[in-house]
Amino acid sequence: MSRKQAAKSRPGSGGRRAEAERKRDERAARRALAKERRNRPDPGGSGCEEEFVSFANQLQALGLKLREVPGDGNCLFRALGDQLEGHSRNHLKHRQETVDYMIRQREDFEPFVEDDIPFEKHVASLSKPGTFAGNDAIVAFARNHQLNVVIHQLNAPLWQIRGTDKGSTRELHIAYRYGEHYDSVRRINDNSEAPAHLLTDFQMLHQDGANKKEKMKTKGVDVKDGLRDDVEDAVHKVGSATGCTDFNLIVQNLEAENYNIKSAITALLQVNQGTGNDAEENHEPGDRVKQRGPSREEAGSGRRLSGNQGRNEGRMETSEARASPAEESKAHKSQLPKVTNKQRREQQRLEKKKRQEERHRLKALENRNGSRDTGRSEADMNTQVTLVKTFAALNI
Repeated sequence: MSRKQAAKSRPGSGGRRAEAERKRDERAARRALAKERRNRPDPGGSGCEEEFVSFANQLQALGLKLREVPGDGNCLFRALGDQLEGHSRNHLKHRQETVDYMIRQREDFEPFVEDDIPFEKHVASLSKPGTFAGNDAIVAFARNHQLNVVIHQLNAPLWQIRGTDKGSTRELHIAYRYGEHYDSVRRINDNSEAPAHLLTDFQMLHQDGANKKEKMKTKGVDVKDGLRDDVEDAVHKVGSATGCTDFNLIVQNLEAENYNIKSAITALLQVNQGTGNDAEENHEPGDRVKQRGPSREEAGSGRRLSGNQGRNEGRMETSEARASPAEESKAHKSQLPKVTNKQRREQQRLEKKKRQEERHRLKALENRNGSRDTGRSEADMNTQVTLVKTFAALNI
């Protein structure tokens, strides 16, 4: 019997092997923790404290807060586990499930591994506790669990990593700090170990659209007809808000703005404002000519009609006819700027009035959308929070 076979046959050899693996994992975790601490800003310095305070204030404005997790190299899976299950104790299980999914979907993830590292070596390293995980692991986790992961960063738009194209999808919210550390994001009053249920405006819009289609199906209405009605309704709203009667122009702006009514209204108003300014500049010389014409005719008519009208009119018009050419030109010069300024003031007043009406319309639309959301049940509102609408998508 060889030495290896004898070692395998000895009692307790499996326990020693497990103990050796455990110690190896602990050493890897300690190395990762030491590396992260070296790369972090000085805890006693002002930069780290200011960064944390700024991040906390940014989340507080959204009704959220940070739930910190240990920076032991497993922070990503700890943060995702806290969102998914309410605690981070199963981070090793989440790590292994993510690696297994990447191996099964190798053709999707292998192109994004660094050129000098084989895919087998990359996933083998990622499967070890304490190994830092990046965007590829987040994508694999999101696809494996069929959900979306939203990443918060300081002074940056939200990143949404979509694991599915379904309309009504669960979201996990995590924060990315210090350049390589992840924390969990919770509602500001949530101190429980229950799973987090956060929902963004972007997700709410998808859910409202899906619910609307479902209602149309239950009523026996064709979805295409419903969408056509939605387009006509959007065109009507944009036309009413802007005063534009060009159907094709409204549709073009709606398509360019992805059928966002507010954006289409703003774009059309900008176009109309630019067209109005150009028209005013083009017609201004002609207006001056027209203003000169009637003045000269009035002066000439004063000379012609001085002997044919009554005494009072004759005196007045004769006095106008007797005005010297210098006084006449001076009168014209003093008259023209007044008329032009008046026209400009009138144009500015109309534009200001249009902007006020636009603000009132947008406010009314927001109030109507807000009243539509008040129909949600109290239980749903307790498990949802409204965030910003700006997203940058990360997809593989």
